[in-house]
Amino acid sequence: MLRLTLTWVICGAGRRVGKTHLAQRLCEILPDAVYAKQGCSQPKPDKPPNFFRNNKALTSFVDAAQPGYKHVVLESNEWARNGRGDIILFVDGIPGRTDYRPDVALLRSRAHVHVGPRGSIRDWKRVLRRKLTSGALCEAACDVLIEHKRFLCRTGPVVRTKVWFVVDGMHAFGSGLARLLEQVDRHGTLRQAARATRMSYRPAWNSVRNAEKHLGKRLIEPHAGGVGGGRTTLSPDGRYLLETFKRLNEEVATFANERFAARPEGQGCPRHPRQGDSARQAAGE
Repeated sequence: MLRLTLTWVICGAGRRVGKTHLAQRLCEILPDAVYAKQGCSQPKPDKPPNFFRNNKALTSFVDAAQPGYKHVVLESNEWARNGRGDIILFVDGIPGRTDYRPDVALLRSRAHVHVGPRGSIRDWKRVLRRKLTSGALCEAACDVLIEHKRFLCRTGPVVRTKVWFVVDGMHAFGSGLARLLEQVDRHGTLRQAARATRMSYRPAWNSVRNAEKHLGKRLIEPHAGGVGGGRTTLSPDGRYLLETFKRLNEEVATFANERFAARPEGQGCPRHPRQGDSARQAAGE
């Protein structure tokens, strides 16, 4: 008898951010879970046997695993790039590092959960509560993410930045609208995008219309008819603004943290979290 299987997909900004460790920790707390990895390198002796060099082999493994497991945890950037998986987790880079993957912005945009210095436990819980039927399991998964966030933040404090676009002194485009447009691009309707960002339809519609008024550009385009009904897509201007906003947001954050890390010689280092500090304080709850 087939069982409803939840597929977790782990992707990341680059090497040495702990993707394998995070996947294995999730397998430890998830009931009836199995782990698999897709990669180009040869599997190491201490890694689990479920290692696949191509997407076809990994997909066959997942199809075969679904009848026997409740959770399949995959480490695969390719699955994340294609938006495959019930819960896609993006592991951010360590502050101060710049050797990121060229597709890091795409992976970040595909993810439902962001684990890194700017990750929020409240955002994690909003996603996990929709996917997991057990509140205790949601808390256990969040604890694993908190633990991993502390690992990524082990270098000390980081700089927090915020980017938004202004027209004639009026706020026109910011992170909230960017998240909404990302979901429009993913789901194909403004109503589903609003639901995914936990907004009601009317405020979401007003947000888009107000931005279009200030910017003087259409951000979304409805398309009536067709198989399965109409769809809403990003306009060329909407896609350009969204991609530009995400790129600038990332570049500003990276620049600020690199400047912060480049302290003049002789000055004190940022304080590391004390061993007794609460994990949830470190996660910003």
